[in-house]
Amino acid sequence: AEKLEVKYYDAYLLQQKQYIIGQAIETLRNRIDEFGVAEPSITQQGADRILIQLPGMADAEKAKQLINTTAKLDFMVVSYEKSAEELSKLIADAEKAGGYSMATLKYSEYVTRLNKDLEGKLPPKTVVYFEKAENAKSIEAGSMPMLLKTDTDLGGELLDTASVSFDQYGAPEVALRFNPLGATKFADLTGTHINEQMAVVLDKVIKTAPKINGKIPNGQAVITLGGARNQKDTMAEAQLIATALRAGALPA
Repeated sequence: AEKLEVKYYDAYLLQQKQYIIGQAIETLRNRIDEFGVAEPSITQQGADRILIQLPGMADAEKAKQLINTTAKLDFMVVSYEKSAEELSKLIADAEKAGGYSMATLKYSEYVTRLNKDLEGKLPPKTVVYFEKAENAKSIEAGSMPMLLKTDTDLGGELLDTASVSFDQYGAPEVALRFNPLGATKFADLTGTHINEQMAVVLDKVIKTAPKINGKIPNGQAVITLGGARNQKDTMAEAQLIATALRAGALPA
């Protein structure tokens, strides 16, 4: 019998290790934003360790618990049942009645409370999440609400990987690949919702919401970033989204 030996190149293994560290750091950053710590420091130490410093955080056990939670990634179809104006008014009314805003609560608490207050006022099987405005420093400083369908049922556990690639003009984009079950679901969804948008959501924050141009049967998709920004900013955004997707998809 013949024997076949397969060996990974050291450079490839090193690259994969760096990917995983990058994923872990992005996941941790998402978690730590929830603490409201003023100036957290998250840095890579050596080849396979991450150092987290949280100034002024007294409860170490709570910090560990929050850090160890896996980021949740979802692909959700955008609903057009309410106009942007109607949505903004509903949100403003709920905030006024409850005496709260995104600035006064942690983001996850704000979104949970807002959607509870909007029960019965939103169409069935929908939820309001937010995307950070392009030039805003944080989501609290500038956010855009979107109405999303909750019955899409396509999550990060069905994603194999996400990476930065380039289109025919050399512009950065994000390439996604689903596992076989994810590919089937993705094909069904994209076929049913042509010319609609699909939001990529990490921990209830909308990272991007590209338009579905046609059915995608092979489990591979591309998120185009568009816009008139410079190559450096577009590349930074592509890397951020790809890392965020990997962070949500892989509990590194």
